[in-house]
Amino acid sequence: MHDIISTKTVSGITHPLVAEMYIKKGYAPYDIGNEIPAEDILVIETYFERSEDQDYASHSDSYLFDLLADLEDLKSKAEQQVGHFDRIDIRTH
Repeated sequence: MHDIISTKTVSGITHPLVAEMYIKKGYAPYDIGNEIPAEDILVIETYFERSEDQDYASHSDSYLFDLLADLEDLKSKAEQQVGHFDRIDIRTH
């Protein structure tokens, strides 16, 4: 598990399924003799929610598919604004 140290909002990038985007800096727990560098993580918070309802779950899957289809474009725009990051986390609520 990473400890979050700081975040930076990514603004000016819009997508119908994205509520918020930000960069967080995560640090892995210290392991004696094996220092793990910090990661810059692009976090994409979505508008759709997870649900146990079967119809809603399949509908959410189609939203997620649409978001994943646009992910490369979102990644490029975010990199232009904030620079390199190590990975992307997509969060649904």
